[in-house]
Amino acid sequence: MCESNVYLKQGETEELIMENVAAITPDGEGKFILRGLLGEQKEIRGIIEDINLMGHKIILKAL
Repeated sequence: MCESNVYLKQGETEELIMENVAAITPDGEGKFILRGLLGEQKEIRGIIEDINLMGHKIILKAL
């Protein structure tokens, strides 16, 4: 499987926002639409800080 977990980083704290994310679509400046395996969606504001495909972890830094 190719899914990743998405975390939002605020300061030094990382909060799990969504598990098993299959797609991330940019939607304007600083906004992303996360889509899960079962069709669930979540909108989040931030900037990409790190993408670790081998570790299945994506970190967005809060704006």
